[in-house]
Amino acid sequence: MRLSAQRRQTLRGYLLAAPLLLTLGCAVVLPALYNTTLAFFRYDALRDSWRFAGLGNFQRLVMADEFWNAMSVTVLWLVGNVALQLALGMVVALALNSVGRMRALFNGVVMVPWVSSFVIVAVLFLWLYHPQLGVLNDVLLRLGLVRRPVGWLASPAMAQLSLVLANSWKFFPLVALTLFTGLQALPRELTEAAAMDGATKPQIFRLVVVPLLAPSIATAVLLSTIWAFNAFTLPMIMTSGGPLRATEVIGFYIYKLAFDAFDFGAAAAAALMLFLLILGITLA
Repeated sequence: MRLSAQRRQTLRGYLLAAPLLLTLGCAVVLPALYNTTLAFFRYDALRDSWRFAGLGNFQRLVMADEFWNAMSVTVLWLVGNVALQLALGMVVALALNSVGRMRALFNGVVMVPWVSSFVIVAVLFLWLYHPQLGVLNDVLLRLGLVRRPVGWLASPAMAQLSLVLANSWKFFPLVALTLFTGLQALPRELTEAAAMDGATKPQIFRLVVVPLLAPSIATAVLLSTIWAFNAFTLPMIMTSGGPLRATEVIGFYIYKLAFDAFDFGAAAAAALMLFLLILGITLA
Protein backbone atom coordinates (compact mmCIF):
# COMPACT_ATOMS: atom_id res chain seq x y z
CA MET A 1 0.00 0.00 0.00
CA ARG A 2 2.89 2.38 0.79
CA LEU A 3 4.48 1.72 -2.62
CA SER A 4 1.14 2.24 -4.31
CA ALA A 5 0.65 5.56 -2.50
CA GLN A 6 4.11 6.71 -3.61
CA ARG A 7 3.35 5.76 -7.20
CA ARG A 8 0.05 7.63 -7.08
CA GLN A 9 1.79 10.71 -5.71
CA THR A 10 4.49 10.51 -8.41
CA LEU A 11 1.88 10.04 -11.11
CA ARG A 12 -0.08 13.03 -9.79
CA GLY A 13 3.06 15.15 -9.97
CA TYR A 14 3.72 14.18 -13.58
CA LEU A 15 0.11 14.88 -14.51
CA LEU A 16 0.28 18.35 -12.95
CA ALA A 17 3.56 19.06 -14.74
CA ALA A 18 2.34 17.65 -18.07
CA PRO A 19 0.91 20.94 -19.47
CA LEU A 20 4.17 22.78 -18.81
CA LEU A 21 6.29 19.94 -20.20
CA LEU A 22 4.11 19.77 -23.30
CA THR A 23 4.39 23.52 -23.82
CA LEU A 24 8.16 23.44 -23.40
CA GLY A 25 8.35 20.52 -25.82
CA CYS A 26 6.42 22.41 -28.51
CA ALA A 27 8.10 25.79 -27.94
CA VAL A 28 11.68 24.71 -27.23
CA VAL A 29 12.50 21.08 -28.03
CA LEU A 30 10.84 20.81 -31.45
CA PRO A 31 12.34 24.07 -32.80
CA ALA A 32 15.74 23.02 -31.45
CA LEU A 33 15.52 19.68 -33.24
CA TYR A 34 14.39 21.42 -36.41
CA ASN A 35 17.31 23.85 -36.21
CA THR A 36 19.73 20.95 -35.67
CA THR A 37 18.42 19.22 -38.79
CA LEU A 38 18.56 22.46 -40.78
CA ALA A 39 22.23 22.92 -39.92
CA PHE A 40 23.13 20.01 -42.20
CA PHE A 41 21.21 21.28 -45.24
CA ARG A 42 21.76 24.14 -47.68
CA TYR A 43 18.91 26.23 -49.04
CA ASP A 44 18.83 27.47 -52.65
CA ALA A 45 16.65 30.58 -52.65
CA LEU A 46 16.47 30.79 -56.45
CA ARG A 47 15.17 27.25 -56.85
CA ASP A 48 13.45 27.11 -53.44
CA SER A 49 15.07 23.76 -52.76
CA TRP A 50 16.98 22.09 -49.94
CA ARG A 51 20.12 20.02 -50.46
CA PHE A 52 21.95 17.89 -47.90
CA ALA A 53 25.31 19.54 -47.16
CA GLY A 54 26.69 17.42 -44.34
CA LEU A 55 29.30 19.44 -42.47
CA GLY A 56 29.56 21.96 -45.31
CA ASN A 57 27.79 24.73 -43.41
CA PHE A 58 30.14 24.33 -40.46
CA GLN A 59 33.19 24.34 -42.75
CA ARG A 60 32.05 27.56 -44.43
CA LEU A 61 31.54 29.19 -41.04
CA VAL A 62 34.98 28.22 -39.79
CA MET A 63 36.57 29.63 -42.95
CA ALA A 64 34.58 32.90 -42.88
CA ASP A 65 36.31 35.96 -41.45
CA GLU A 66 32.93 37.46 -40.54
CA PHE A 67 32.19 34.51 -38.23
CA TRP A 68 35.44 34.90 -36.31
CA ASN A 69 34.93 38.63 -36.13
CA ALA A 70 31.51 38.03 -34.57
CA MET A 71 33.03 35.57 -32.11
CA SER A 72 35.80 37.98 -31.08
CA VAL A 73 33.29 40.82 -30.67
CA THR A 74 31.11 38.50 -28.59
CA VAL A 75 34.03 37.59 -26.31
CA LEU A 76 34.77 41.29 -25.66
CA TRP A 77 31.05 41.91 -25.18
CA LEU A 78 30.82 38.98 -22.76
CA VAL A 79 33.81 39.97 -20.62
CA GLY A 80 32.75 43.61 -20.42
CA ASN A 81 29.14 42.87 -19.55
CA VAL A 82 29.80 40.16 -16.99
CA ALA A 83 32.52 42.14 -15.21
CA LEU A 84 30.56 45.40 -15.12
CA GLN A 85 27.26 43.78 -14.14
CA LEU A 86 28.93 41.77 -11.38
CA ALA A 87 30.70 44.82 -9.95
CA LEU A 88 27.65 47.07 -10.14
CA GLY A 89 25.33 44.32 -8.93
CA MET A 90 27.56 43.61 -5.91
CA VAL A 91 27.61 47.30 -4.92
CA VAL A 92 23.83 47.58 -5.22
CA ALA A 93 23.26 44.28 -3.39
CA LEU A 94 25.45 45.39 -0.47
CA ALA A 95 23.60 48.72 -0.37
CA LEU A 96 20.20 47.01 -0.34
CA ASN A 97 21.37 44.60 2.34
CA SER A 98 22.32 47.51 4.60
CA VAL A 99 18.95 49.26 4.18
CA GLY A 100 16.63 48.75 7.12
CA ARG A 101 13.54 50.71 6.12
CA MET A 102 11.66 51.02 2.83
CA ARG A 103 13.67 48.14 1.37
CA ALA A 104 10.77 47.08 -0.86
CA LEU A 105 10.67 50.56 -2.40
CA PHE A 106 14.39 50.50 -3.18
CA ASN A 107 14.09 46.99 -4.62
CA GLY A 108 11.34 48.20 -6.91
CA VAL A 109 13.41 51.17 -8.08
CA VAL A 110 16.42 48.95 -8.79
CA MET A 111 14.28 46.62 -10.93
CA VAL A 112 13.14 49.42 -13.28
CA PRO A 113 15.91 48.82 -15.89
CA TRP A 114 15.27 45.06 -15.85
CA VAL A 115 11.53 45.38 -16.54
CA SER A 116 12.04 48.06 -19.21
CA SER A 117 11.70 47.07 -22.85
CA PHE A 118 14.84 46.56 -24.92
CA VAL A 119 13.55 49.07 -27.46
CA ILE A 120 12.97 51.69 -24.75
CA VAL A 121 16.48 51.17 -23.36
CA ALA A 122 17.99 51.41 -26.85
CA VAL A 123 16.15 54.65 -27.69
CA LEU A 124 16.99 56.10 -24.25
CA PHE A 125 20.73 55.53 -24.69
CA LEU A 126 20.64 56.72 -28.30
CA TRP A 127 19.42 60.07 -26.97
CA LEU A 128 21.98 60.02 -24.14
CA TYR A 129 24.79 59.35 -26.62
CA HIS A 130 23.61 61.88 -29.23
CA PRO A 131 26.62 64.07 -30.25
CA GLN A 132 24.71 67.37 -30.23
CA LEU A 133 21.57 66.79 -28.16
CA GLY A 134 22.77 64.10 -25.75
CA VAL A 135 22.75 64.73 -22.01
CA LEU A 136 26.02 62.85 -21.52
CA ASN A 137 28.03 65.11 -23.81
CA ASP A 138 26.35 68.19 -22.33
CA VAL A 139 27.39 67.20 -18.79
CA LEU A 140 30.95 66.39 -19.84
CA LEU A 141 31.29 69.72 -21.67
CA ARG A 142 29.93 71.70 -18.72
CA LEU A 143 32.33 69.96 -16.33
CA GLY A 144 35.23 70.66 -18.68
CA LEU A 145 36.12 66.98 -19.01
CA VAL A 146 36.01 67.12 -22.82
CA ARG A 147 36.60 69.98 -25.24
CA ARG A 148 34.21 68.83 -27.94
CA PRO A 149 31.29 66.39 -28.18
CA VAL A 150 32.23 62.73 -28.14
CA GLY A 151 30.95 60.46 -30.90
CA TRP A 152 30.02 57.58 -28.64
CA LEU A 153 28.80 55.35 -31.47
CA ALA A 154 31.08 56.64 -34.22
CA SER A 155 34.30 54.70 -33.56
CA PRO A 156 34.63 50.93 -33.04
CA ALA A 157 36.12 51.10 -29.54
CA MET A 158 33.70 53.74 -28.26
CA ALA A 159 30.73 51.94 -29.81
CA GLN A 160 31.65 48.71 -28.04
CA LEU A 161 32.06 50.49 -24.71
CA SER A 162 28.81 52.43 -25.16
CA LEU A 163 26.79 49.31 -25.88
CA VAL A 164 28.34 47.47 -22.93
CA LEU A 165 27.29 50.34 -20.64
CA ALA A 166 23.74 50.33 -22.03
CA ASN A 167 23.39 46.55 -21.79
CA SER A 168 24.87 46.46 -18.27
CA TRP A 169 22.39 49.12 -17.12
CA LYS A 170 19.61 46.92 -18.46
CA PHE A 171 20.75 43.68 -16.80
CA PHE A 172 22.55 44.61 -13.58
CA PRO A 173 19.30 44.41 -11.51
CA LEU A 174 19.14 40.66 -12.16
CA VAL A 175 22.67 40.24 -10.81
CA ALA A 176 21.97 42.57 -7.89
CA LEU A 177 18.82 40.69 -6.92
CA THR A 178 20.60 37.32 -7.11
CA LEU A 179 23.45 38.53 -4.89
CA PHE A 180 21.07 40.30 -2.52
CA THR A 181 19.17 37.03 -2.02
CA GLY A 182 22.46 35.31 -1.18
CA LEU A 183 23.43 38.06 1.26
CA GLN A 184 20.12 37.66 3.07
CA ALA A 185 20.89 33.99 3.67
CA LEU A 186 24.36 34.58 5.15
CA PRO A 187 24.61 33.92 8.90
CA ARG A 188 25.29 37.20 10.69
CA GLU A 189 27.13 35.38 13.47
CA LEU A 190 30.16 34.84 11.23
CA THR A 191 30.53 38.50 10.23
CA GLU A 192 29.97 39.62 13.82
CA ALA A 193 32.57 37.15 15.09
CA ALA A 194 35.07 38.35 12.49
CA ALA A 195 34.44 41.97 13.52
CA MET A 196 34.96 41.08 17.20
CA ASP A 197 38.27 39.43 16.27
CA GLY A 198 39.45 42.72 14.81
CA ALA A 199 38.82 42.17 11.09
CA THR A 200 38.18 45.30 9.05
CA LYS A 201 35.19 45.65 6.73
CA PRO A 202 37.25 44.96 3.58
CA GLN A 203 38.71 41.87 5.26
CA ILE A 204 35.25 40.66 6.30
CA PHE A 205 33.99 41.15 2.77
CA ARG A 206 36.96 39.40 1.15
CA LEU A 207 37.50 36.54 3.61
CA VAL A 208 33.97 35.88 4.91
CA VAL A 209 31.27 37.29 2.66
CA VAL A 210 32.69 36.45 -0.77
CA PRO A 211 33.47 32.75 -0.02
CA LEU A 212 30.01 32.23 1.50
CA LEU A 213 28.44 34.10 -1.43
CA ALA A 214 30.23 31.98 -4.05
CA PRO A 215 27.12 29.97 -5.12
CA SER A 216 25.14 33.18 -5.66
CA ILE A 217 28.05 34.75 -7.54
CA ALA A 218 28.30 31.67 -9.77
CA THR A 219 24.58 31.84 -10.50
CA ALA A 220 24.76 35.56 -11.30
CA VAL A 221 27.75 35.08 -13.59
CA LEU A 222 26.01 32.21 -15.37
CA LEU A 223 22.82 34.19 -15.98
CA SER A 224 24.78 37.24 -17.09
CA THR A 225 26.85 35.09 -19.47
CA ILE A 226 23.79 33.48 -21.08
CA TRP A 227 22.08 36.85 -21.58
CA ALA A 228 25.28 38.32 -23.03
CA PHE A 229 25.63 35.48 -25.53
CA ASN A 230 22.00 35.94 -26.62
CA ALA A 231 22.33 39.70 -27.14
CA PHE A 232 20.66 40.97 -30.29
CA THR A 233 18.26 43.89 -29.82
CA LEU A 234 20.59 46.63 -28.56
CA PRO A 235 23.30 46.10 -31.23
CA MET A 236 20.64 45.95 -33.93
CA ILE A 237 18.79 49.12 -32.94
CA MET A 238 21.70 51.26 -31.76
CA THR A 239 24.48 50.46 -34.27
CA SER A 240 23.24 47.78 -36.72
CA GLY A 241 26.45 45.92 -35.96
CA GLY A 242 28.71 48.84 -36.90
CA PRO A 243 30.88 50.71 -37.19
CA LEU A 244 33.07 48.31 -39.18
CA ARG A 245 31.29 45.30 -37.62
CA ALA A 246 32.68 46.32 -34.23
CA THR A 247 29.37 45.56 -32.46
CA GLU A 248 28.22 42.63 -34.59
CA VAL A 249 27.78 40.03 -31.86
CA ILE A 250 27.13 36.41 -32.76
CA GLY A 251 23.36 36.70 -32.31
CA PHE A 252 23.14 39.58 -34.79
CA TYR A 253 25.49 37.76 -37.16
CA ILE A 254 23.16 34.74 -37.15
CA TYR A 255 20.22 37.02 -37.89
CA LYS A 256 22.03 38.59 -40.86
CA LEU A 257 22.97 35.17 -42.22
CA ALA A 258 19.36 34.03 -42.14
CA PHE A 259 17.37 37.10 -43.15
CA ASP A 260 19.86 39.21 -45.13
CA ALA A 261 21.85 36.51 -46.94
CA PHE A 262 19.06 33.88 -46.80
CA ASP A 263 21.71 31.33 -45.83
CA PHE A 264 19.47 29.47 -43.41
CA GLY A 265 21.70 26.42 -43.22
CA ALA A 266 24.75 28.41 -42.13
CA ALA A 267 22.61 30.41 -39.70
CA ALA A 268 21.30 27.18 -38.17
CA ALA A 269 24.84 25.81 -37.94
CA ALA A 270 26.03 28.98 -36.18
CA ALA A 271 23.07 28.81 -33.80
CA LEU A 272 23.89 25.17 -33.02
CA MET A 273 27.52 26.04 -32.32
CA LEU A 274 26.39 28.88 -30.05
CA PHE A 275 24.06 26.50 -28.20
CA LEU A 276 26.85 23.98 -27.65
CA LEU A 277 29.16 26.74 -26.41
CA ILE A 278 26.58 28.02 -23.91
CA LEU A 279 25.83 24.44 -22.82
CA GLY A 280 29.53 23.79 -22.19
CA ILE A 281 29.87 26.96 -20.11
CA THR A 282 26.72 26.09 -18.16
CA LEU A 283 27.97 22.57 -17.38
CA ALA A 284 31.38 23.92 -16.37
